[in-house]
Amino acid sequence: MENSVRKEYDKKIYNNLMELDRVRECDTFLVYASSGIEVDTRRFITEMLAKGRTVAVPKCEGRNMRFLAISSLSELTKSRFGVDEPAAGTEISEFGSTACIVPALRFNERGYRLGWGGGFYDRFLAGYPGYSVGICYEQCCGELPADKYDVPVNIVITENGIYSE
Repeated sequence: MENSVRKEYDKKIYNNLMELDRVRECDTFLVYASSGIEVDTRRFITEMLAKGRTVAVPKCEGRNMRFLAISSLSELTKSRFGVDEPAAGTEISEFGSTACIVPALRFNERGYRLGWGGGFYDRFLAGYPGYSVGICYEQCCGELPADKYDVPVNIVITENGIYSE
């Protein structure tokens, strides 16, 4: 995808995300730090931090994923998986008023996802009581099988709209 098109789509996805009451009302966000082919989350992270909201970024350890609060994107370092994650931070473990922004290679209309193959988000979402939002480009939505270990997100947002609510 051309860079100018990607930026336009990222802006539309951000705007669609910010239209959700459940997102606007949250105090704490669990958000991956985007890279490469993923929808940009760095603008969202920066703006939520500027509004005084708590933002936590995932850190993968063993087979599990913990979310550590950050105060700036500069606190992130490359992990062994090549993704940006916090080196340290306060772990968020109370999920009452939280929204988890979930990445994927592909989502289907029911909120099931094809991830990177580690199962980190499926394991986390299986016990997560908060609101989960998948974001991806429209071209990455479509048919996708789901098995018994897959956990759907509550809603999927693309540049063209909102699905699975």
